Amino acid sequence: EEYGRISGYGGRTHTPFVDGDLVLISYLSTGWGRDHGIPRHRYYAFDKRTGELVWVSTPGGPPKDTTYATPVMAEVDDRRAMIVGDADGSIYALNVATGQKLWGFKLSQRGINSAPVTDGRYVYASHSEENVDNTSMGRVVAIDLAGKGDITASNEVWRFDNHMVGYTSPVLHGGKLYVIDNSANVHCLDAASGAQLWEHNVGTVGKGSAVYGDGKLYVPEVNGGFTIVDVSGDGPKTL
Repeated sequence: EEYGRISGYGGRTHTPFVDGDLVLISYLSTGWGRDHGIPRHRYYAFDKRTGELVWVSTPGGPPKDTTYATPVMAEVDDRRAMIVGDADGSIYALNVATGQKLWGFKLSQRGINSAPVTDGRYVYASHSEENVDNTSMGRVVAIDLAGKGDITASNEVWRFDNHMVGYTSPVLHGGKLYVIDNSANVHCLDAASGAQLWEHNVGTVGKGSAVYGDGKLYVPEVNGGFTIVDVSGDGPKTL
């Protein structure tokens, strides 16, 4: 109530994220004054010890959805930055010390709900709505982290189109990127090129993010299934 949070469908916010002395959270908000009157997806940094507000950042345009994409941390232009999926359909890099927008990448016609991942050089992000530059639904993309301003045209490394990965966070390990689409198909991509190495179904609806351990993917599925997939070889094997 103090910061004008808009409670959208499901009351969505991402998981609170702690970095150094800051607790980071974001949500749609509107309030009094020139800077906060317009409804936008805003990012808030609080002192983790006192709860005092440190900064507010509004990097994007009109929100298309309420979202719950948790940020990840990376180095951008020698600054510690958080990489976020915004309600306007873009991916942004924000200076975590100040909230300043370092760059933006337009990805989707709707809000971003799947959390990005990074290897320190690229950031990998996905969505399951209409793309900004064609009418296909869904995309997985690799974005070069080094850049300033609008990097949509300049920093795309590769894309994997027509695959709707709108809820689950990608899993990155050993040069491979594992993504679970909305129909619970696991796609293994070469992280450097985006080439698909294999595809493997584990159920009906994919929403819970997978984790990797000991050569295996642990994959939850909406309808109550939980699958352990051996990915240590050339192809997948359900255990």
